[in-house]
This record gives sequence, C-alpha cells and structure tokens, in this order.
Amino acid sequence: MTTTTNTTMPPDLPPQVAMMQMLGGLRVARLIYAAAELGIADLLADGSKSIDELAQATDTHAPSLYRLMRSLASVGIFSEYERCFSLTPLAEFLQSDTPDSVRAAVKFFGQDWHWNVWENLHYSVQTGKPAFEHLYKQGLFEYYQDPEVARVSSESKASISQRAAHSLLANYDFSSMHKVVDIGIYASASTIVALLQANPTLQGVLFDFPSAIAAATPAIESAQIGDRAQLVGGNCLDAVPSGGDAYILMFVVHNWDDDRAVQLLKNCREAMTADGKLLIVEMIMPPGNAPFVGKLIDLESLLTTPGGYERTEAQYRSLLEAAGFKVTRIIPTQTANSIIEAVRA
Repeated sequence: MTTTTNTTMPPDLPPQVAMMQMLGGLRVARLIYAAAELGIADLLADGSKSIDELAQATDTHAPSLYRLMRSLASVGIFSEYERCFSLTPLAEFLQSDTPDSVRAAVKFFGQDWHWNVWENLHYSVQTGKPAFEHLYKQGLFEYYQDPEVARVSSESKASISQRAAHSLLANYDFSSMHKVVDIGIYASASTIVALLQANPTLQGVLFDFPSAIAAATPAIESAQIGDRAQLVGGNCLDAVPSGGDAYILMFVVHNWDDDRAVQLLKNCREAMTADGKLLIVEMIMPPGNAPFVGKLIDLESLLTTPGGYERTEAQYRSLLEAAGFKVTRIIPTQTANSIIEAVRA
C-alpha cells in the first residue's frame, strides 16, 4: 500500500502549535515501530484484548505498554475502551498476513542503523554526500551483503513492491511477451512472482545481488510457478541477463547518479531483444509545493545511495536519451508510481 503523510500545517492552529505537532512525527514513527516489533496488531486480529493480556503476550511492563498504546490510539492506530485495545483501519495494516501489510516496511525503516542515518541528515545537506557512508565507512549495497540485513531488506521490499507489482499488472499488458527480466537492488520476488502467476506462458528472470537472490529464493520456491523463474546473481552495473522482451527496473534507477544510471540503462539496451521494452517504475517528481511522498523518498536517496535521487519527467527523458532510448509513453498508476516505457532510439 502506498500512503502519504500530509506535512502541511494543520488547519485552524497557530503556526507555532502546528510546527510543534509536526515535530511529534519522529516520536510517532518510533511508536509505530515499537508496535510492529511487538506484533501488537497480530495479537488483536481476533478481537479486543486488555492491556494485561497484551503485556503478558509480549512480555512487557503493562503500565508502560499502556502508555505506548494510549499514544498510538490518539493518532488513530488502535482504539481504546476501558483499558482494552482493538484494531482500527490503520492498525490492520500492521498485521503480518493482511494484504498490503506494511509491518515489514515499518520494521525495516525503524532499524537502528537506518534511524541513525536520518539523524545525520545535516551531514548530507552540508556535503552532498551520503550520511550512510559517513557513518558506516562503506556503501549501502556493501552493507546489504550481510545475510540478515539482506533478509530484512527483502521482506521490506516485498511489502512495498507488492502493490506496485499489482499496479504494474493492472496497467501494462505482458500477454504477448515470452521472457521478462526483473532487475532488482536488494528487492524481493514479489514482481516476478506476480507476473508469472498472471501470465502462465511467460518466462521470467530475477536478477539481483547474490545475497538478495539467496533471500528471495524461498518466495520463488513456494510460488508454484514451476521452472519458469530463473534466479541470477550479479551486478547490474556490469551486465544483465540477455534475451528479454521486457526489462523491469522497479525502484532501481533512483539509487544511482546519472553516470551509473546511464550505464545500467545501456546494459539493458545491449541485452534486450531488438523490439524489447524497458519499463521503469518510479515516482516522477511533480512541480509545486503539494505534498508528495517522493519528496521524502528523495531525501532517503540523498542519505543512503551513491548520488541517487528522484527525477522529474524531463530528467528521465534526458537520462534515457543519453542511454540510447526514446520514451514511448508514461503511464500513471493508482499508486504514487508511474510506468515509463522506452524502446531503442
């Protein structure tokens, strides 16, 4: 599920009061993370429970847990009645198994290493360099080679990309294609699984860093798509698997500066069939002051990636032209993402 947070000033409040409410956002984020880690929403799936029942199930201090739950209820996550709590429409998406669950994404973004990066936003703003490398003395993708980090990232990407994958299928026809190559960067198997399940004659390749492939393998094996999915490990800046009718780059291009993004796109151009399609799924930055989740994701790229950023339509067109492509159409979707279709120029 793609959600946005309206960070404009709440109506009918003095500006200084509105500003203090906005500052509370960091506290709310930590509350949500705590609830996700404790699995509170799963415990309430069958109905309301008292704070003592929740504390016993989570091995927590009941009075302190009550203070946490009371605060979450005040922002619409859970509902309280006489010290008993139940799910709300927001809280339902913190359940592990509900469609479009965001629990894995919440747990990923709440990791201490990730939180520490945002605490160093000032460094990236001052220098233009990733705070991640400043803190950890290595790049994000090197850090992700740790199997546990790769697992948490893969679970988060599955949560985030599942709806994007369904939106891709709802807005793009793959029925005439024979082979699709899904290029990820510590992504999940969600996209390739959805494509192959929806198109029974389609062959698919999931290409990603080797540790990401290892993390995604169980999902492929349990998807009941037979031998139509091939898993390939490698580095997309070196080369990508050949022979695809379509190359999907979902939330990939925004991770790189222009030079490396062009190299990636050139690798796809070299590998694809003569009439192949390139499909970039990304948020396209709009003009103006309106709230847009891509503006916050853009800062995520500033903090963590080697020069990545969210691009405007004009910037994507320029990037693709430099790699030898021409844009054939841009398809808006029901999410904040768009599908940019391009072919060899």
